[in-house]
Amino acid sequence: MYIKKSRVIASIIAVVLLTAVLTTLALNPFGIENTGKFLKFSAISRIINSAYYDDIDRGESAEMAIAGVAASTGDPYTQYYWGDTATEYMEQLQGDYCGVGMYIRCDTEENLITVVSSIAGSPAEEAGITTDDKILKIDGQVYTGEQLNEASNYMRGEEGTEVTLSIRKAKDNSEQELTLTRRKIVIENVSSGMLDYGIGYLNISQFTENVSSNVKEHMENLNNEGMKSLIIDLRNNPGGILDEAVNISSMFIETDEIVTYTLDKNDRRNEFKSTDFLGDGKKYDMDIVILVNGGSASASEVLTGALKDYEKAYVIGEKTYGKGVVQSVMAVGIDNILSVTTSRYYSPNGVCIHGTGIEPDRTVEMSYENMVTDINKGIGNDIQLNEAVKFLAK
Repeated sequence: MYIKKSRVIASIIAVVLLTAVLTTLALNPFGIENTGKFLKFSAISRIINSAYYDDIDRGESAEMAIAGVAASTGDPYTQYYWGDTATEYMEQLQGDYCGVGMYIRCDTEENLITVVSSIAGSPAEEAGITTDDKILKIDGQVYTGEQLNEASNYMRGEEGTEVTLSIRKAKDNSEQELTLTRRKIVIENVSSGMLDYGIGYLNISQFTENVSSNVKEHMENLNNEGMKSLIIDLRNNPGGILDEAVNISSMFIETDEIVTYTLDKNDRRNEFKSTDFLGDGKKYDMDIVILVNGGSASASEVLTGALKDYEKAYVIGEKTYGKGVVQSVMAVGIDNILSVTTSRYYSPNGVCIHGTGIEPDRTVEMSYENMVTDINKGIGNDIQLNEAVKFLAK
């Protein structure tokens, strides 16, 4: 009887141990081949929690660990946001927040914070902060590229307060200290007006929610004012929501044509086709010039690539940024957001511009300071815009 009981107990212990091992393997996020590292991660976490001189917020530790998994991809666009950072991310997508007004990313090569573009009319633009400038310090504190979220959070703040940025300028590598005053950043996604020779001017600053509906209204107004040709200004537009770019492309490209397509790591193809966005099969058919520069990225490049490939537009300016990857943004839990790069996108002719950008049909270089986004101020020294007017006036 004793021997039978011992065998039963031994069997139970074996089952418990096997269950524990299988559970560990099932819950291991690093894969079976890295089980040792998973156990080390768990052990070190416990050591730190017990040995550290103060209490540790275990919830914050877990959030940072998740963010570390996203960062391990080496992709600056794959990010995990929680708490206030998640709120700020959504505010930026919606185009309404308080800060200095610029889009930034992590430069993984130098581990520095890099400016993608400044928002038109923002404190950052007024201070002359431009594409590829590096942010080295904020109020004297060094920030690395890995601290992108912390830096973004710090630069936001109460309206009227000041923040000092140490900037390394892209054009000559000189370092400057610039003091900016935070203010409400309300992004005017679309502005328009009429120029000489019946030329309509349309500026799109970012592809946020409902921007295509705004463009539709502006185009109707320009058309009613006698527009004969069009300039679409995408300079310093960092991109945004892909569907908005597809909708705008649909105003010019025949219905059911490919605007862009994506390929994931398994070469699965997802096509985005033009729609009858204007209704009744209506399309705008006129001479178009698109203005771009190094700050034109992502969805801006989708729109530019589509109209260029279908020979609907002539492109003037400087080579675009070269962000040809697509992010899926999803809610994780109640207040957390995960942005994951899921695929590369291609122009209708099969060109992937990621890391290379789109070369304009006519290259016209110009200093950032002379760029005009509000034609009511007069186009003045904006030689790219002047070049577009000359081209269309012919």
